[in-house]
Amino acid sequence: MASSSVCSDDPDARRGAGSPDMSSVTTLETHDSAGPHLGTVLVVGGCGFLGHHVVKFLLDEPSCTTVAVMSRRPTTKHFPGVTYHIGDITNIEQVRLVLQQVKPHVIINTASPHAYIDHSIVPQTFSVNIEGNQNLLEVAAEIGTVKAYVYTSSGPIIAGTGGAYDHADENYPTLAVPVIRKGDPYHVAKAIGDKLVLEANGKNGIRTCTVRPTALYGEGDFQNVVPTMQALEDGNHKIWMGYNDIFMDVVYVGHVARLELLAAKALLAGITDPTAPKVEGEAFNITDDQPAYPLNFFRKYWAIAGDKTPLSSVWLIPPPVVMFLANSAEFITWATSWGKKRPKLLIKERMEFILYTRTYSIKKARERLGFKPWEKQPYANQDEAIKGSVEWFLLPENHGPVRIGGEYPSW
Repeated sequence: MASSSVCSDDPDARRGAGSPDMSSVTTLETHDSAGPHLGTVLVVGGCGFLGHHVVKFLLDEPSCTTVAVMSRRPTTKHFPGVTYHIGDITNIEQVRLVLQQVKPHVIINTASPHAYIDHSIVPQTFSVNIEGNQNLLEVAAEIGTVKAYVYTSSGPIIAGTGGAYDHADENYPTLAVPVIRKGDPYHVAKAIGDKLVLEANGKNGIRTCTVRPTALYGEGDFQNVVPTMQALEDGNHKIWMGYNDIFMDVVYVGHVARLELLAAKALLAGITDPTAPKVEGEAFNITDDQPAYPLNFFRKYWAIAGDKTPLSSVWLIPPPVVMFLANSAEFITWATSWGKKRPKLLIKERMEFILYTRTYSIKKARERLGFKPWEKQPYANQDEAIKGSVEWFLLPENHGPVRIGGEYPSW
């Protein structure tokens, strides 16, 4: 059953996560200046890593009058002035109840299980990304208030097995377009969700677009930052898979959050302004626009945490050996778990991420949405964002100091 709760309205606390105590409801200030009016925005998955950053940006957006969150477990990452609703997007009745209560003008869908999942969770991943989008769009058409819909897709939906690409744009074939292809289940599900959302554009008066981030990092990240720091504690930072001779793209979570806000405003702008850049029915890549050698990037995390291992002391494992180990680990784990699990570390697609150059062009986001890296972000550049991510991890409530070689760093 879907239900809702709200956070108290404390104007001085709007820029930070507040207490889980929720006692009253409020809306943000109305927006009288020219430009698209976001009105009421529903953030699906708004208590998650990306979702709560989207909420933060919306709270600073004058044209957003009300922010609502739909989540299966809205128990963390709360902000004052935001309404929180319990609901599962794979259950259409729960979706209907929440949308009838909120009556959003804009929906930003950030909900998704983690990438590189065990085989047993694959059905849930497909259900959330396919049935979830279908349910949201169907009910949005029923209530009639929704004018813009932004779906968080994924940059690697263009990645087939063993493929490399450099500054790929949004016209590259995906794992679902023109036909469904074999790939990592998470990205196949994202590709199908991306396809159905773009195909829904213009139906029932709803304009849609998708945002395709590459690997995210930032405060609150348990998929990138936490495993990277765990590798340091486990001593795995002295072994690297591959020769560190390829480029990869990453994206700070705030960039994705801001682009989704810009995309929503642009979708609405196109309703009344025939000269506005075309956004409806379009996909947009998003990265830091700063390709890096993988090992160089991750060593920044470890150095901030206190590691002083020289690069010359790192063992580089040849790519053919890496893929042999990954394929072997995949098969053994699959066989011994009766087809339910995947390896903890040697996941084939994860290894490909650091063995093949896979970078993305964000020219379209720059030109049509006016996106500029590090504009209106809490950090001036990538190095500062990495430092902020590590500092978040080192907070006592998240992890505390990192043990390096069984000891805490001297600082």
